[in-house]
Parts: sequence; structure tokens; C-alpha cells
Amino acid sequence: MVHAFGPVQPFPQRLGNAWVKVNNRAVNWDGHGWRLTIITIWLLLGYCSLAWGQASLPQEKATTNEIGKGVVQENPIPSDEPATILGFRQAHFGMNEEQARQAVRKDFPTAIGKLTSAIHPSEKTTVLSLAVTDLLPHTGDARISYIFGYRSKKLIQINLVWTSDGNAGGDETVIGTANALRNYFLSQKYQADSVVANREIAEITILVFRANDAEGRTVLLLLSGVAAAARSKEKKAPQPPLTLQLSYIQDAAHPDVFKIAKGQF
Repeated sequence: MVHAFGPVQPFPQRLGNAWVKVNNRAVNWDGHGWRLTIITIWLLLGYCSLAWGQASLPQEKATTNEIGKGVVQENPIPSDEPATILGFRQAHFGMNEEQARQAVRKDFPTAIGKLTSAIHPSEKTTVLSLAVTDLLPHTGDARISYIFGYRSKKLIQINLVWTSDGNAGGDETVIGTANALRNYFLSQKYQADSVVANREIAEITILVFRANDAEGRTVLLLLSGVAAAARSKEKKAPQPPLTLQLSYIQDAAHPDVFKIAKGQF
């Protein structure tokens, strides 16, 4: 069963001093937004589709001028072929760092010189990242991160992140990208019980799409942050801009990250 609703909406202006309106629903805003990484971890710990229903967004009909050019179709027809999540483009799960670098060179030959490497401070995974322009037409820069397991040293996750430049046009671009990607993923045949679309999971975070393939690999699309109009009303603390993160994850239930052994401290 696919839990799908209308197009993703921006987060409109603050209503008074303590409320934000999200998809026609007023929710309390305490000024402390959830970090995207924390939300992702929470999602991947097995919070079931049935529970998502308790926080569902109201159903809305998509219109072509609602989010600019982002709405492709309201009810995409799924493919007959089962979807498989192997990685992103030519970078596939299980590759070592050198193999992944070669894949990135083939995918983005003009951007390979910008590839950087870092060690995640807490998970101790190796992360290769670079910025790429217009992965989809007229969507601006996206940062792609290739994450290698702490023990295996093999590719376990790829993240793609688009961030608004802070104005209304940038917000529309991010939201349009979310809609286009959601419609694309809804047209694929993932495991039916795993598919969730357009669910509000926190005050400034929407699960745009989530699904697993037959091997338990995950695709996850999250929209977080506050639209420009709402940020301009905030006088107390700065608000994060709209950010869209697309993740391809090999094994969400058993991430290959550093963990302190029991009794070590």
C-alpha cells in the first residue's frame, strides 16, 4: 500500500510568535529545529508505516502552478519491474574507495577535481564529497557524499543534498525538486509495505518519500527547514533554510559505523 498525498508545500509564514503553518496545519515551533541527521536515524530504526498514519498530512490536489514546475503528476503509474537500489549512478554499494572514485570520475568528469575526503567525527566512516550543478535541470548545486563503512571500508550510503539560497525562488526550486523526485520514485515498484510519501514527522521536517527494495536497501527523501517568508519574521533565533536530502542506504538496520564497546568506559 502506498501512502501518498498531494505535493510537498513550503513552510509558510509564522502565525503569531509561537506557531508555524505547515500544509494548512498549525504546529508549535519552539525555535529549536531537529537536525536532519537525527531525523534520519530515527526513521531508520524501524518506525513502522502504521505509525506514520497518525501524523499524516491532509490530502490535497496537485496543481501545476502550486509549486512552480515541480509537480509532474499526481498519481504516477508504478513500473512492472521490481525496483532495485544499487547506489547512485555508477557508484554501487560494496565498492571500495578507489572503485568509487573511478565511478565518480565517470559520472562527473568535470567535477572530480573538487572531490574531498573526510572522516566522520563520531561514526568514523570515510566520506567523499563534491558539489555538482544541475543534477536535474535548473536545480542549482547539490552536494553528493559517498560514505564508506567503518569496518568494511566499502560504500554503504550515498547522500545528495540541495539547500535553498534563502530566497523565495530558491525555496521553490528545492520544493520542485522534492516533488519531481517523489513522483519519480512513486513510479518505481518498491516493496509495497515500505512505501511512504508526504508525511510530516517533525515541525519543520517532511518525509517526502521512503521505500525499500526486495533486498532491504532503502531510498529516503527528506525536506527540512523553514521557507524564506517565515525566516524573515523570526527575530529571536536564525532558522535553517529549506534543505532536501536524498539518501540511498545499503543496510539501514545495521549501519557499519563506529560504536563504543560495552564496558570500555
